[in-house]
Amino acid sequence: MSPTPDTGPDVPPSATLDVQDILSWLMREGPRLASPAALLERYSAKLREAGLQVDRSTLGAPVLHPVARSSFVFWELETGSEQRWFIYSPEQLKLLEASPIQRIYTQGEATSLRLDLPEERDRFPIGEDLWSEGYHQYEALPLEFSDGTFKVLTLATKSPAGFDTGQLELVRTTLPALTLVFEGHIARNTAKTLMETYVGTRAGLRVLNGEIARGDGSPIDAVIWFSDLRGFTSLAQSRGEAELLQLLNSYFGAVTDAIEAQSGEVLKFIGDAVLAIFPFEGDLHSAVHRAETAALQLLQSTSLESGLSFGIALHPGRVFYGNIGGGTRLDFTVIGASVNLASRIEGLCALLDHPLLASADFVNASSLTWLSKGRHRLKGVAEPVEVFAPVQPTLRTAT
Repeated sequence: MSPTPDTGPDVPPSATLDVQDILSWLMREGPRLASPAALLERYSAKLREAGLQVDRSTLGAPVLHPVARSSFVFWELETGSEQRWFIYSPEQLKLLEASPIQRIYTQGEATSLRLDLPEERDRFPIGEDLWSEGYHQYEALPLEFSDGTFKVLTLATKSPAGFDTGQLELVRTTLPALTLVFEGHIARNTAKTLMETYVGTRAGLRVLNGEIARGDGSPIDAVIWFSDLRGFTSLAQSRGEAELLQLLNSYFGAVTDAIEAQSGEVLKFIGDAVLAIFPFEGDLHSAVHRAETAALQLLQSTSLESGLSFGIALHPGRVFYGNIGGGTRLDFTVIGASVNLASRIEGLCALLDHPLLASADFVNASSLTWLSKGRHRLKGVAEPVEVFAPVQPTLRTAT
């Protein structure tokens, strides 16, 4: 929650309406602010300085996001600003469709409500809610982006006098500049979301920071996680497409949640397999602990379908973390002997009938008790490799 500038409980109606000051501030400082939340908070403070008793405001936009439909920043005089989301759920979609916001998103149609008039506040469910919180006027204004879509600014006041014509004209005069700055913030957030969704949090940040040429990257130390579903071919043959997709999403969701809960990063889904890393700088023991905690939590997960089995391999090593690929089509991933070794160890899970195996290098840095499962020859590895399984009950087998 961000601190709120103290401009006093009541703004005198005779305060100067300085449009030029707001426009100058928006164009000079707005693009440099850290987030839409900071933009809305400072813009609301500027309106108050210009004489508008703004007690509540929001900036909202439909977003490209794997879970949310719409994102908006909420600011209130007493509490400051925060990010909020409309999730893809029937209840929230129904709430959005019954709001003035949806009319702006779809039609660019502004809404003005005098909340002290029952016939006005009853037009939308939000009217009664705001009235019960002490608000007297609500304005929802469209912000037209360069692609022709509409985003929204809302303002609400607890002043019984509401907003007068001159004050609303001041707001409308500043909307083009606010829209331009807000569009820049939305573009950056969209790029960040797309990178995080399709590339990963750490890798996406590196791409956004300029590592986009083939070969860009650097060596890092990491615990490599490689996991794979068992019997996927038979699953695919015995289930319909929709059911199989649901099963895969459930499995990938549980794997991702377990890894990210321990500060790991999923790099890619390869068919029904998952490649992830737990990077570290010097503190191998911490990375090993996080990786084995994630693995054991996944093995004990109750969210996965009964009978679903998989294998997990864990191995620490030095890898290249960066761009590989062909010309204009690249992949930001990890490559190296350690990745290959983790993949080969995972292939032993079915053979040894155990869902979790680790290398000696991993086990030597672990605080758990592990049992040797022997030395095995692995394809592409010169010497036989000793692998270990944890001495702990597990709920799933790798058959």
